[in-house]
Amino acid sequence: MDEVADGLPVREFRWYRGRKHYSGLAVAALPPDGGWMGKQETAEEVVRRLGREWFGFLTEAGFTGPHYIDGGFDYAGHGLRITIYHYYWKNEAEVVADVYVLGDVGSGLRSGVHQLSAECGLGAVNHLPSNARSARLAELRVRTFAAALKCLLPFLLAPDRAALIRRASTRR
Repeated sequence: MDEVADGLPVREFRWYRGRKHYSGLAVAALPPDGGWMGKQETAEEVVRRLGREWFGFLTEAGFTGPHYIDGGFDYAGHGLRITIYHYYWKNEAEVVADVYVLGDVGSGLRSGVHQLSAECGLGAVNHLPSNARSARLAELRVRTFAAALKCLLPFLLAPDRAALIRRASTRR
């Protein structure tokens, strides 16, 4: 037993006229970190921390970044901008991963990574969920989007990427 917990009160049960009676003293349950409570990481902090770790393949492919934006980060290069951020409003929280086309070819075109993966035949639109109410779910979503972008990278670097993003943006 821990030295800290030795001096704390313990529950006592006494028999009172044939019934078990609780004495009113509580058992002190220590937190799993041994009593040192720290600040938990928010979902936005998780998204930014994992941006450097899980999206390193984008810098190897010629993208610049990560550039930190409100709630997340983005990468730019090859006429594209890839953004990953945590969105929170009222009771909705999600991690959003979008691909934008830059330049004259198709400026203003935007598509989600889940739409692009469905258009390229890598899975259905709902195979990449985005809801992330906790930091743990945000971590899971960032890792999932990183794996999907790694599979999508050959399609995004192809010459007809603007047409692909235009087709994917109409998917629901």
